[in-house]
Order: sequence, then C-alpha cells, then structure tokens
Amino acid sequence: MPYFSFDNINIYYEQEGCGEAVLLIHGFLENCRMWDDISEALSIDRCVIRLDLPGFGKSDIMNKPYSMSFLTHCIGGLLTNLKINECALVGHSMGGYIALAALETYSEKINHICLYHSTVKPDSIERKKNRQRAMHMVERKKSAYLNSAIPFLFQEKLDKACAINIEKMIAEAHEISENTIIAALKGMGQRQDTSDLLKVFSGKKTYISGAADPVLNRSDLRQEASDNQAVYLEIDTAGHMSHIEAPEKAIQFIRKALL
Repeated sequence: MPYFSFDNINIYYEQEGCGEAVLLIHGFLENCRMWDDISEALSIDRCVIRLDLPGFGKSDIMNKPYSMSFLTHCIGGLLTNLKINECALVGHSMGGYIALAALETYSEKINHICLYHSTVKPDSIERKKNRQRAMHMVERKKSAYLNSAIPFLFQEKLDKACAINIEKMIAEAHEISENTIIAALKGMGQRQDTSDLLKVFSGKKTYISGAADPVLNRSDLRQEASDNQAVYLEIDTAGHMSHIEAPEKAIQFIRKALL
C-alpha cells in the first residue's frame, strides 16, 4: 500500500491515471474512498491523487491539535513526495477549508481550486457553539453523535434513498478515534475567513453546491462565488453529499469544472 511520511506518521494515498494532476481532499468523517467513482471517471485523462488525512481511513492517528493550515502541510508533503509541481485541488466540505488554507503556503503549486460543498467563510457564533456541543457529545458517546451528525448531512427527502450509504458512512466513522474527531471539529471551528486568499488567487476558481444543502445556503454560496470572481455550479438534485445523492451529476459537474 502506498504511504508517505508526514510529521513522523504514515499517510495513506492513492494515485491513478496520467495527465494534468488533480488532488481530491475528503471531508469531515470521510476518507479517500468517498472519491471512488469520481476518481475512476477523472483518471481517464488525468492524474488523480487522493489521500486519507491524519487519523482518517488508513492513515495513522496524529495526537496533535488540528488546524486547517496544519493539515495543508500534509497536502504539501504529498505533492512534494510525488514531485507534483502543479495541480488542481478539489476539496469536499472540510477538504475545501484545507484547500483554501493551502493558498497561503502552496499557491504556486495550485492552478485551480474547486470548493465542493464548501465555503471561505468561518463558522458563525452559533456554529461554533454547535461544534463545542458536538465535541462534548463525542467525548461522552461517540456512537450517538455519529448516528445524528451523519444523516444531517443529507437532504431530508433523500435520507431514506441513501440509507445504505449513510449506514456505511456511520460504520466507517466508528473507526475514527474520538481524539481525531474532536481535533477536526476544533480545527474547523477555529478556521479564519479565507476570502482574501481566494480573491487574489490568480488560478481558476469554482464552487459546486447542492440546491438542497442542509449545511450551506446556496444563495450565500452563489454570492460568495461572485464576490471572489469564481464560477458557480449548482446540482439541483443534491444536498451536501452529492457524490452519494447524485453521483452521476457530481462526476459531470466536477469534470466540467476541471475543463
């Protein structure tokens, strides 16, 4: 299995296809398997790279505080290890926060940033409070937290249709340690507004959102994309998890974004 060393731990990654490079960054409570269908489609004419962030999937646990900037160095380490000088970044939700933080340190390596159900905005006061409550819940009963938090990511009308995938995601999330989940929640809650980084970025910029996203407001994202001179694409049959809710359209939209 392919691993590289980052901060004295082993990080799992996969690479397939050839051509222009694109790095896929998974979201919170996910791992690189979320990209299976998308990676297969993109690798027809691109070099597709994906990884398990520290503590997720097959990567080692990191017993340190997380921040989006710190996790960015994990991304940078992988690009250096693979001798990738330029690539597109596609980040889902938390993965988008990490991609945005990368603009501060690795902008010369990035030619396109695609925010896939993600935002430059920091947490609101209420969202920060919710993350604090989530951390306390994970400490007391991780199972109860996962059973409520993961279904919430899906739009209500597709909850039953996606039941099998939701159960699979919950089962995989049970393999993530409490410390990793709490560190990621804290890191997301402490992230800064990255509007200025995106606004001055000279590469291509794309937002992909879901019309029924229960986490991010599509009108806000549309305005945000306009403010940052980015292309805005909206999947009308999906919420926050379009790779599960509308996989064919997710592939179509990501391919369109990368053209």
